[in-house]
Amino acid sequence: MNDDRSQAYTLEGFIGSILLLTAILFAFQSVVILPTTSGSVSLDIQEQLRTSANDIMIISADDGSLSCHVRYWNESTTESTFAKGQSADQGYGVDPPPNVTTCDADGTQFGAMLNETFGEQEQEYSITVSYRNGSATEQVAMVSRGSENAPAVSTTYTVTLYDDQRLLGPGCHPGCETLGDAYASGYFPIPEADEFEDSPIYNVVVIRVIIW
Repeated sequence: MNDDRSQAYTLEGFIGSILLLTAILFAFQSVVILPTTSGSVSLDIQEQLRTSANDIMIISADDGSLSCHVRYWNESTTESTFAKGQSADQGYGVDPPPNVTTCDADGTQFGAMLNETFGEQEQEYSITVSYRNGSATEQVAMVSRGSENAPAVSTTYTVTLYDDQRLLGPGCHPGCETLGDAYASGYFPIPEADEFEDSPIYNVVVIRVIIW
């Protein structure tokens, strides 16, 4: 009898151990670490986010969309911000960059791709545009969704602006001022960079996308 009872206890303990181990394994497999989860995030996930943002900018740069978005500006000193933007400090605020049809009849897809890739995945992103102003580097916000939570990843793309290019705001197309005239008028923030005064290049800007 004692042997049978001992065997039963041993079997019960063995089965209990298997059940506990199975529950632990199931719990670990059920945890998905997202970029918004506090603590360290997989480097693979960070690299995937960076690669996705970089691919979007490369595609948008190839068809000229990035330059278009930099030049999509209000022709007004009272609204010195991106066309259809909210303010000079916030750019488009939490909204993605709009579809710019004054640049291309089919419109630009930069904002749509960002929103589809990150916005619908509940991942936040901000966009800034940096440029040379004399010896200093200044920037304006294109999209501002608050302070990023650590860890955040970012990627940049450089866009060259030229002297003969014009603003693309919906109110002035196709008769918009050139970039230099718009800056002289006081509503376009990007001046001609000193080092390019004797060349057809107006300035070089850096577009940065930050995702968290």
